[in-house]
Amino acid sequence: MRENSTETALTDGQTARKQILHLERAAAFLFYEKNHPIRRVIHRMKYTDQPELGFWLARQAILDWKDENFFDEIDVIVPIPLHPKRMKERGYNQSEYIARGISEITGIPIDTTHVTRIKNTPKQALQDSEGRKTNVQEAFSVNHPEQMYHKHILVVDDLVTTGETMKACLRTMRAFRGAKFSVFALCKAL
Repeated sequence: MRENSTETALTDGQTARKQILHLERAAAFLFYEKNHPIRRVIHRMKYTDQPELGFWLARQAILDWKDENFFDEIDVIVPIPLHPKRMKERGYNQSEYIARGISEITGIPIDTTHVTRIKNTPKQALQDSEGRKTNVQEAFSVNHPEQMYHKHILVVDDLVTTGETMKACLRTMRAFRGAKFSVFALCKAL
């Protein structure tokens, strides 16, 4: 159930490639549907202190794609960051666990210091389409962008619904001059 193309639609018929910047690659491991069992798994991963589910699902994605070159030539993995307040409440960043699963198999290092979430936004799941867009505007910041110049960066998130969080993060990461970007989501909502 993979979407593996730089033309993968992340929002209502428009692509992140056309809206934000050139993406080298984009993929989602699973489709996320309202009544599908994966919905319960993702909910447990995010909200019931079971982040290791993301770790194991990411490992499975890598193993399923072992003959593909999706992760080739990527220099660093950047999980979508949580705001410090949300991190304190939850105790973990589920996207970081997904990144760890990828890193364990591929050997690609994870970076959690160059992109931070500076705006404590309400949960995206509680927003309508327009609210999702405005909710994450200017939510991210970069630190020492010069250290990420000309890198190939894989941005990782747990679930892409409208793609607004991913797009907002990528917009901020434009400060990494000369960088190439690929994106990976554990799930893509249908």
